Amino acid sequence: MKGILNLLAKAKLIDLSEEERLAASSELPRAALAAKVETLAERPSPPEEGISPNAAPPPRELPSLADACPEQDSPTLADHAEEGRAFEDIFAAAGVPVSPYPAEKLLRLLEGLRAMDAGTRKAAVLAMDAADDNWEMGDCLRDAELKIVALEDHKRQLTAQMQNREQQSAELVNQIKRVLEDATVAIRKQIAELEQLLEREVTRAAQEMTSVEAGLRAAREAASRETRRMDAEIERLREIPTTFKAPGAAH
Repeated sequence: MKGILNLLAKAKLIDLSEEERLAASSELPRAALAAKVETLAERPSPPEEGISPNAAPPPRELPSLADACPEQDSPTLADHAEEGRAFEDIFAAAGVPVSPYPAEKLLRLLEGLRAMDAGTRKAAVLAMDAADDNWEMGDCLRDAELKIVALEDHKRQLTAQMQNREQQSAELVNQIKRVLEDATVAIRKQIAELEQLLEREVTRAAQEMTSVEAGLRAAREAASRETRRMDAEIERLREIPTTFKAPGAAH
């Protein structure tokens, strides 16, 4: 009804009362508010200045163990298979010369004589040494001593390499921890900023909803007043047909 009255008033077919003009003027702000709410609902809220919710900080590259410990590619530490490195390779790397009678050969001989007591074994070996001009016990002694020195040097190298590896690994672990701490701080900061943004959006949405509900209440009250006004006018006009209409006459 109110829309029809407004159209007739714009066409200058009727004159609105003061109350009707006030009701018509209040309709425009409510319509504009409804259009604004609809636009806000369809359009995503722009990010707050200085906050980019979708832009995560670029992750820092973790330090490399290969860069921190280049000696891990050395023959002694490359992998577990190198734990069983052949003694011959170690002796060759240490420059141990080939012996006419290697210590290992004498060890095999002693193993074969293991059933004898120590004194008998020694006497038997010395007897074989005296009977064979192709080798001397001194050759075997020198070979054993050189190989012992080579193995001791190899052990010291392993110890030094492992100490260096442990130091570099500790530094690498500390570096990884620092990277993690920096990333944690940055991520927590971004979470705090997003939580603040969410709080502002919730507050703004609550304000918009309050405004919409207030407009709705105003519209309901205006419609109720208009309905009562129409009812009053209808009741006033109904006096004419009630009074003057002949009984049984058509409407």
